[in-house]
Amino acid sequence: MTLLTICQDAANEIGVPSPNTVIGSTDTTVIQLLAAANREGRNLVSGYDWQVLIKEEEHTLLAQEDQGAMTSIATDFERFSNNTMWNRTTNRKFYGPLNNTEWQTLKGIVVNGVTNYFRIRGNKLLLNPTPTAGQKLFFEYIGKNWVDTTGDGSANATSYAADSNTTVLSEEVITLGVIWRFLKQKGLPYDNQFQEYKLKLSEKQAKDGAKPIIRMAKANRMFLPVNEPEGNYTL
Repeated sequence: MTLLTICQDAANEIGVPSPNTVIGSTDTTVIQLLAAANREGRNLVSGYDWQVLIKEEEHTLLAQEDQGAMTSIATDFERFSNNTMWNRTTNRKFYGPLNNTEWQTLKGIVVNGVTNYFRIRGNKLLLNPTPTAGQKLFFEYIGKNWVDTTGDGSANATSYAADSNTTVLSEEVITLGVIWRFLKQKGLPYDNQFQEYKLKLSEKQAKDGAKPIIRMAKANRMFLPVNEPEGNYTL
């Protein structure tokens, strides 16, 4: 489905005139349908780690704490996929992202060992201890792009730019999201439509990618210090 067909289907369900065009329209109803579609897409990106948005990034390490802006390392970076950062040159994991208290604690104590930590501050990737230049860092992350503007099936934009644009996310969920958001904006009853939306969203999430491993033991948040013994680790 394209942006146009999503808005047309939503309009038909709501009971308002179906638009012939969306982008560039000056009709208030169409403008609100477009806004609802873009908002729904952004909320889907921020609310769940959809497998279609997960990417792997390689970064060549610099011999300094500050590795640069995350958006220069991964241009469409939204957030990390937890526990995926590794130095593949040394086969060692990076623990984090640390919060401000954990990072300042780390900076204020002497930690013996070779445990690696990272923090995001000011949109920059900070590493401790200072790594060796040229080593290879890999991690997975969730990209912020969810709109396909080129027609090649890949996400390259964060909002719709043309009526022919499609999305890599569930078009059905976006359509249902447009419906309840539009009704809410107009001050109309939307409880039934919202319930239908939540059911479909839960269904799509349950079917998205592999099912996680259920661990009965309570997971403990990593904290300092974690000292790994010297040695070469092979996965």
